[in-house]
Amino acid sequence: MAKMFKTRPFVSERPWGYELWTLSTHRSGQSEVLPSGENLLEYLGSPLPILIKVIKANEPLSVQVHPDDAYANKYENDNGKTECWYILEAEEEAKLIAGIKPGYDRESMKKIIDEGRLEEVMEYIPVKAGDMVYIPAGTVHAIMGGLKLFEVQQSSDSTYRMYDWGRDREMHIEKSLDVIDYEGKNKPGKIDHFKVLETPYFNVEKVVCKDHVNGIVSSPFETINICKGSGRIVSDEDGQEIEFVPEDTIYIPQGLKYTVEGDVEYLRTY
Repeated sequence: MAKMFKTRPFVSERPWGYELWTLSTHRSGQSEVLPSGENLLEYLGSPLPILIKVIKANEPLSVQVHPDDAYANKYENDNGKTECWYILEAEEEAKLIAGIKPGYDRESMKKIIDEGRLEEVMEYIPVKAGDMVYIPAGTVHAIMGGLKLFEVQQSSDSTYRMYDWGRDREMHIEKSLDVIDYEGKNKPGKIDHFKVLETPYFNVEKVVCKDHVNGIVSSPFETINICKGSGRIVSDEDGQEIEFVPEDTIYIPQGLKYTVEGDVEYLRTY
């Protein structure tokens, strides 16, 4: 029977902070299987449909937008990128950008960008630890400074920058204008009283464990992503044990029954 395992993240240092790709088989950066250190893609034999990161933002990330599958397949040889953010840490008055004010189309948005007025039309959302924010493909968005979060996304690295707070990096204005969801039809934003987020590409469930929680993997795989607390996960099949601490990601194969033990909050992704 296949074993569960903890991962070692791919580390990506950025001008604004860092990213830890705790579950990735994407060509831009791949995680490793612990304790062996084997490449995750080589170990599994096929790519995963999702990618999970811990993002630490000391400064704002660029304002950006991601394409959907059709556009990314055609122009980037990649998947589209729908994602979500679960807030782990937030400074006082922390906020995110998720969407644009109504009433804009491609032509009027291009004029706003050309005039350097993009900050005026973005939707700012206050956030705190424990919030979940949904960012479907086509949503103009940015993670602002003073935040740490788990990001669950499609396995993709297709990003179009629109604005970068004075940093001198490449912009992708025409492609951005092509893919923006101007009408907000994909319904981005903060999820009130978050328990489960279901998307066409992945599901994310928050679990609060005070002593133990039993589970069985009915999907092709699932992951446990530790938000708060520490403990261990035990395979009910063969007694395998893995200890965990915050920000760890554990991969669990299909069909495995397990028990999470400890005073811990975590995300199940599947």
